[in-house]
Amino acid sequence: MIEAEHSLIIEAPIAGVWDYVQDIRKWAQLFPGYQDCTVDNDDDSRWTLKVGAGGLVRTVKVQVHVDRWSGPEQVDFSFKLANEPVEGGGVYTARALGPRQTEITLKVRVSGSGPMAPMWEAVSRPLLPQLAKLFAGQLKTEIEQIAGIAPATDTKPATALWRWLQRLWKTLFSAGASTDSSPSRPAEIAMSEQNKQVVLKFIHAMGSSDGAGAIPCLDPEASTLAKGFGKFAGVRSYATMVGTIDAFKVLLPTGLRPEIKTVTAEGDRVVVEFEGNAVTSEGKPYCNHYCMVFTMRGGRIFQVNEYFCNILADETLWPLVEKMQAQIPASPATP
Repeated sequence: MIEAEHSLIIEAPIAGVWDYVQDIRKWAQLFPGYQDCTVDNDDDSRWTLKVGAGGLVRTVKVQVHVDRWSGPEQVDFSFKLANEPVEGGGVYTARALGPRQTEITLKVRVSGSGPMAPMWEAVSRPLLPQLAKLFAGQLKTEIEQIAGIAPATDTKPATALWRWLQRLWKTLFSAGASTDSSPSRPAEIAMSEQNKQVVLKFIHAMGSSDGAGAIPCLDPEASTLAKGFGKFAGVRSYATMVGTIDAFKVLLPTGLRPEIKTVTAEGDRVVVEFEGNAVTSEGKPYCNHYCMVFTMRGGRIFQVNEYFCNILADETLWPLVEKMQAQIPASPATP
């Protein structure tokens, strides 16, 4: 969820401001692309906006509910975009500064859900404060015009708000999106971001020898393939992956302490380059370099290809693994 707040002073008495604010149709008419506002009852209305960018123009249906009319000082409201994973709300407050001056404050919050949520919030985060500022500015201009104070409508806020909506819509629903069943590019970007966060959480758990913390990141059928020709090369199952991470507590008491260098995510594939900065149980430094290629399934890690320096792993870690095996039979550990 993201939030924004903006305050300004309107050169009009609070009663005059309230005369304007208590009509929900006038709120809707401030938005560029306004087409219609249907009032169902005192608290519910449906706004129709037409917004677009380039060759893509879409009609947006917004369901607006007034949670509380407490005029002339306050209005609490909530909204939801029909057929889109976005909802939010806010609070309008007003206080009289004098017989012909009113300070208003507009607080707005927006939250997304589903795979598109990261995209909605990433795009909206730097722009929502601008939206609150521009909407409040439009409100001020309209009320002061009615009061005979503003000489002419300033079109700059409306133009800027229109550009904001275009930018948001273009990012979320690119004009190049196809009509077949394949996911749109924005949805792919959102899913890639989610997959990246899961992988980074897994690496953090691995680096801190937290097998329990790694489990939510793994598909029940997950496996790893350590590439190369060293003693650690080969395939390991889900159970061995988790057991190996826990074994790090003995092999590397400091933890692997990974330092992330690069992260590349595209669709169901995430590639991470990182360097370890560990010290073994015998006090020897172990600073291997890694590249791991993760394949995701259903938002979890399904398969991992591991690349690292086999020579360093064999020389530094393998003797410790052999000692562990001599005491308690166990599967070979992942470096």
